[in-house]
Amino acid sequence: MELTATVGDYINVFASIIIMPCVAITFVMWICHDIGMAMKNKDNWCMKVYKALSKIHIPIGTIACVLGIYHTIFATIKHGWQGITLGNVTFILFMLGFIVFLLRKKIGGIWLPLHRFFYGAAIVTMLLHCVPFIKFIFTFILPWLLTGNFPS
Repeated sequence: MELTATVGDYINVFASIIIMPCVAITFVMWICHDIGMAMKNKDNWCMKVYKALSKIHIPIGTIACVLGIYHTIFATIKHGWQGITLGNVTFILFMLGFIVFLLRKKIGGIWLPLHRFFYGAAIVTMLLHCVPFIKFIFTFILPWLLTGNFPS
């Protein structure tokens, strides 16, 4: 079977590959903050990592949201509506976290726990969503994108 990769396919794979490190960076920031706050000395290495990563958190989160929107729309158009899937749930949870961030001044002090809840739940569903695709990506998608021929 021979399939031809379109520009949209390349962008979709690129988007899904970029989203993972963006999410990992913000997760590391979250963990460093919690560990750093638990330490006696508040001027520790965890808090330094947290402060450095917090400067890029919003741009990285924005990149992840934009690429996630593209990935979700492209996958839905390409494969059709599959009902409620882990990918759709992941998208909804990330968007809820983003909406909570946008409404933080109206919501008040509860916005950060809500933001973290949606974000943490989105990480779990994203990992569950990605696991079945890892083998497929390395045995079919990556060779297809590199050679232009779909392995049979």
